[in-house]
Amino acid sequence: MVPATTMTTNPAVKAGVWQWVALGSVLLATFMGLLDVSIVAVAVPSVQSGLGASFGEAQFVAAGYTLTYAVGLVTGGRLGDLHGRRRTFLVGVTLFILTSMACAVAPSAPVLIGARMLQGLAAAVMLPQVLSVIQSSFTGAVRAAALGCYGTTIGLASITGQIVGGALLAWNPMGLGWRSTFLVNVPIGLLAAVVGAVTVPESRGVRARLDLGGAGLLGLALTGLLLPPVLEWPAWGWPVLAAGAGLLVVFARYERRQASPLVPMRLLAQWPVRHGLFTVLAFYTGNAGFFLLLAYHLQAGLGLSPLGSGLAFAPLGTGFALTSLAAKRRTTLVPGTVLMAVSLAAVLGIVLAAPEGAQAHWLPAALAVSGLGEGLVAAPLIGTVLAGVGQDDTGAASGILLTATQIANAAGVALIGGVFAGTLGATPGTSGTSFSAYTHATAIATGAVLVLAVLTGILARALGSTR
Repeated sequence: MVPATTMTTNPAVKAGVWQWVALGSVLLATFMGLLDVSIVAVAVPSVQSGLGASFGEAQFVAAGYTLTYAVGLVTGGRLGDLHGRRRTFLVGVTLFILTSMACAVAPSAPVLIGARMLQGLAAAVMLPQVLSVIQSSFTGAVRAAALGCYGTTIGLASITGQIVGGALLAWNPMGLGWRSTFLVNVPIGLLAAVVGAVTVPESRGVRARLDLGGAGLLGLALTGLLLPPVLEWPAWGWPVLAAGAGLLVVFARYERRQASPLVPMRLLAQWPVRHGLFTVLAFYTGNAGFFLLLAYHLQAGLGLSPLGSGLAFAPLGTGFALTSLAAKRRTTLVPGTVLMAVSLAAVLGIVLAAPEGAQAHWLPAALAVSGLGEGLVAAPLIGTVLAGVGQDDTGAASGILLTATQIANAAGVALIGGVFAGTLGATPGTSGTSFSAYTHATAIATGAVLVLAVLTGILARALGSTR
């Protein structure tokens, strides 16, 4: 029997407008956390030159954040269940602000990498609480609308990160260079913390101890699964991956024997959660791989600047944001995947048939259709996975869901990136590779993403038929 949830509400919060203001504060944190991923990705070359870092060090500035963020998500979500989601959210936002400032003043690459890894842990404490707050504060059609706003925020962050990152590097305010890409988090985080402290209601599950043994096992397992693709498959990658998979099995068996497990097995016993996670993996694996190969095609193949590449991506993010607001039911899942497949087929045709000078003008229209489809999938998919999850477990479920997206992101970069690089026959981004080689590699890798979009549609149809 699932224990009853205890909830205390901030007296300043009243039904109606304050509820939406509270939502706005947690969505600001979502925007900040996702903005930080894309904005720093644009800044990595400047970081490398500015700090005299090696290529590996520069890449780990981005990868270190992703790794610790993914590893800490389930534990961060469970902390909210046990100690209060509002309290945990505010702690996470505060830590994110402080670690962003530490990144901005880092004097060397090793210090920056360490600060970025701490920043990823702060994000892992902060971001699972967002879905938990939505799940515990809204019901019915209003919850669907709140999840639509969550999806819109993701779309806006994906647009803004690349554009703002490129603009900041071009503007170079106060001579800060790449450091400004971290300082932009400070005003956003302060606003989210101040408004959230006043408006976000407190909620929690039953009081219990944090499953430290489970947290340690899961952390090691996820590190083993994520480290090889994050580090672009070093020689020792496969043994580490196998060890991570083995530890995941040990973790599952360990959790079944715990009175207060980190991941309640009752969650994975629910059909929408279990089947939804497979749909999430297929959806985000394809998306992450597509964004990677398209960024290389636009910049290395077509010769666009990072800002120009970001502007080419903007229609995708805009379409995603628009349909996320409208997509409130699981019935949009399959139509969304159909639009994704159509757009990918269009991208494939443009890459193969359009001349080099015209592709940058034609691709945005196809990307806009892709964004419309992704928006019809993302928000209802989250709502479907979380539907029926008890109040005691919303943090854990949110952590599991976000962890699945991070595993999918790493898998997309590894699998689709591997197909792309293997077909290209050279390290992507290096000089001397012809446009025709990029065209061929982009076409083959886009075909692989198209297969994943079709698979997502098949899984979404089965998920959407459940009651």
